[in-house]
Amino acid sequence: MWSAIKWLFRTLGRVLNAIRLLITNLLFLAVLVFVVLIFSAGDDAPALPAKAALTLTLTGPVLEQEATASPRRLAEKWLSGDTTPPPMTLSQIKEALDRARNDERIGALVLRLQNMSESSLTKLDEVGEAIEGFKTSGKPVYALGDYYTQGQYYLAAHADEVLLNPAGAVTIQGLGVYRLHYKSAFERFNITPHVFRVGTYKSFVEPYLRDDMSEESREDTLRWLGQLWQHYQDNIVRLRDIPADHINPSKEQLLNRFGAVDGDPARYALEQGLVDRLASRNEMLQTVAEQVGWDSQANRYMSVDIPAYLSHSAPRKNAAPAVGLITASGAIMSGDAGPNTINDEYLGQLIDEARLDADIHALVLRIDSPGGSAFAAEQIRSSLLRFKESGKPLVVSMGSTAASGGYWIAADADKIYAAPTTLTGSIGVFGLFLTFEEAFEKLGLHTDGVGTTDFVGAGLTTGLPEHTKQLIQMGVEHTYDQFVELVAKGRSMKPEQVERAAQGHVWTGQDAQALGLVDELGYLDDALAGAAGLAELAEFSVKPVKLPSSAKEMLLEQLLLDSGVLSDWATAALPAVLRPAGEQLKNELSALSHFNDIRGQYVLCVECQEF
Repeated sequence: MWSAIKWLFRTLGRVLNAIRLLITNLLFLAVLVFVVLIFSAGDDAPALPAKAALTLTLTGPVLEQEATASPRRLAEKWLSGDTTPPPMTLSQIKEALDRARNDERIGALVLRLQNMSESSLTKLDEVGEAIEGFKTSGKPVYALGDYYTQGQYYLAAHADEVLLNPAGAVTIQGLGVYRLHYKSAFERFNITPHVFRVGTYKSFVEPYLRDDMSEESREDTLRWLGQLWQHYQDNIVRLRDIPADHINPSKEQLLNRFGAVDGDPARYALEQGLVDRLASRNEMLQTVAEQVGWDSQANRYMSVDIPAYLSHSAPRKNAAPAVGLITASGAIMSGDAGPNTINDEYLGQLIDEARLDADIHALVLRIDSPGGSAFAAEQIRSSLLRFKESGKPLVVSMGSTAASGGYWIAADADKIYAAPTTLTGSIGVFGLFLTFEEAFEKLGLHTDGVGTTDFVGAGLTTGLPEHTKQLIQMGVEHTYDQFVELVAKGRSMKPEQVERAAQGHVWTGQDAQALGLVDELGYLDDALAGAAGLAELAEFSVKPVKLPSSAKEMLLEQLLLDSGVLSDWATAALPAVLRPAGEQLKNELSALSHFNDIRGQYVLCVECQEF
């Protein structure tokens, strides 16, 4: 009897498992077909008109690497009829503007920045350089906007004519760093933070120990913030040919001038020279149409956006020897780190691919990272040292940020380029552990047990004994000494020179060059040319280094991109007035999610990520 019952349940289990596998495979096939349909929907794009304006519509931030949209997000956009283009990369924007400059079909450039979120000055400077390059053709550049935020206006200022809606405004506030502090909250909820650090200015851990900013952190942050803000003002003054106090008025000047226009922000922007003309949406379209013609079907000026333009204009073919390009963007982590992070194993494979590729004569590593896991950073550095053994030159191009762990992996390069506004340095190390023994005790929960040594049992519910804390602090100090030593060796500096630039100090690219942490001020194109020069290449092509992915791997990657969906929904569910606070909290929690170092040691500059 029992054997019959066991056979019945065993058979039932097999049937259910077969049904589960069938459903899973059918869903996989359905999603695959759906993704193919979505991606093929735009293949039959209309031909380019004989005369049109190239429209640069920026959505979200300017990216270093192309973001892959998940099937769920693509489906949502398709079903809702949302035609907002996805965020674009620096390389896409620069390539399109470079091609359009000499394209007779393109009669003007239009900047539509309404949906652009705040991006770093470094990225915006590179886009600005591309706009200035386009302007050498003599073709006009228009900026059209209902309003302009600070970052949007920084790009709009490159236009020959900046148009603003009469009901709009230009909002320029300045730069700041504000973080949540947890000390009192931890005390209230009986959470014990255990912090280990080396570097007086390594301020990431301060919010867990204090309710306010330390004087050292305040001094260090104000220094580099002031440099970035001065850079912003200087560029606007030069581009718009207006006095500096029209960008950064005193509060008395602002109140007086705002009162003189009866509190009208659009008139204020016009009278301060921030914009050239106030115009309705239709008047803006007509202004561009006077240059390139009117599209009666679309009811706007003749226009082509950048993705469509790139798909219709062939890139220049270059058979010259190649300089490899690898982009490392995001927090540095080990293992399956997810999107917008630098996976040490995957990046190591890319570096090995460049080392073994006979077509690649030099390598540029583009870094846009605030750092992360010390262990992961060292694995990447080991791969780079192995690359250098091949005899091929290694050049680093720093993007918005190459700080802490980002500098760790840069230090051994043959040459380092940084933009004046790049944030780098932050040579310091910290460890952070939160334990809940007091909170559990308040709830009447107690942990007890036995172990064979004095090092067993430390953890979330038991806390950290003093001897364990001493061991961790010694490990952090060792990692800091290793950091200073590798920088000294890689940069051919004395340890005491590195120490003066270390202690967690954050530096702009300009200061980093003066300190010897950076060789040249320049952007990605300068680094590529520099790498070609080190390889003694008279001419060169650029070869992005990528690993081939199977269709299944690409689909699984897209499906995994929805890991942040719940937090996005939670933020969206908040009242509009609370969303900035919700976004700040989400960013703080996101930073904590990057803590996966196997030794609990981190080389990370969180405040750098915002700039």
